Amino acid sequence: MKKYYCMYTAAALTTMFLGAFISADVLAAGADAKVAIKSYKFGPQAITVQPGQSVVWENMDSSTHTVLIDGKESPRLRKGDDYSQMFSEPGVHKYQCGLHSSMKGVITVASAGMASSTSAHVAPSAVQVSSPSAVHVHSSSPSVPKQVTPSVPSRVSSSMAIKKVGSPSPSPVAPTPDAAHQKPNTVSIVDFMRFTPTVLKVKAGTTVTWDNLDGSNHIIQMGNVRSPRMRHHSSFTYTFDKPGEYPYICAIHGDKMSGTIIVM
Repeated sequence: MKKYYCMYTAAALTTMFLGAFISADVLAAGADAKVAIKSYKFGPQAITVQPGQSVVWENMDSSTHTVLIDGKESPRLRKGDDYSQMFSEPGVHKYQCGLHSSMKGVITVASAGMASSTSAHVAPSAVQVSSPSAVHVHSSSPSVPKQVTPSVPSRVSSSMAIKKVGSPSPSPVAPTPDAAHQKPNTVSIVDFMRFTPTVLKVKAGTTVTWDNLDGSNHIIQMGNVRSPRMRHHSSFTYTFDKPGEYPYICAIHGDKMSGTIIVM
C-alpha cells in the first residue's frame, strides 16, 4: 500500500512541475518583447521573437524619435511614449529611427520550426494544467486557437498592417486633393514616404520645388546638393541649368524613397 502511495505522490508532483514549466513557457512566448530607446540607441539592438509576438518600443530619451520598419513609420514618440507592432510571419526586419538614420535595429521572427520546438514537447494532459490566462497572453488575435499546439504560429493571421503598406508602388498615384492639384515643376512628398511624380521632366533653367505634404521629416539628397530638414508643409527649391538626369533620395529614409529629375 505504501508503495502505491509513493508512486501516486511522485506522479502528482511530476504533473505539477510539468504544468508549471509549460505555463511559464507559454507566458514567456506570448509576452511582449521590449526595446528601449535611450541615448539615441535601440536596446537591445537585435532581438528574436516568435510568430504572433509583439515588440514594444519605449522612448526613454528626452528627444523625439520614430520607428521606421518595412515602409511604415510610427507616430512621433516623445519621452515616455511607446509603440508596439505584432509580427506574424518569420523573417528578418531591419528598422531605424525615421528622424535619426544612424539609429538602427533588427528584429528576427523565428521560423515555424523554431517557434514550435517548445510546443512539440507539450502533452495534452500538460495543456490542461496551464492556466487559460497564459494561453490568452500568447494569443494576439481571435483567429489563434485557444489550445496551444505546434500549429499555432501557422494559424496566426498574416494580415498585419505592415504587409498592407510595405513597398507600395509609387506610380500611379491615387487621386488625392494634393496629387490632383499638382503644381507644375513641383514634386510632392506624400503619405507613406513617396515622391510624386517619381520622375519629373523639365527644361534647362527650370526651378523645381519639393513640397513636404507628409507628416514626417525629409531631406533631399541629390549628389552634393542637400536640402535642410523639411518639416510638414515646408519646401525646398533648386534650379537645374544643365541637361541630364539627376537622381535623388531622402537622406533620412534612404534609397527606398527616391526620384529622378530629367532636364532636357
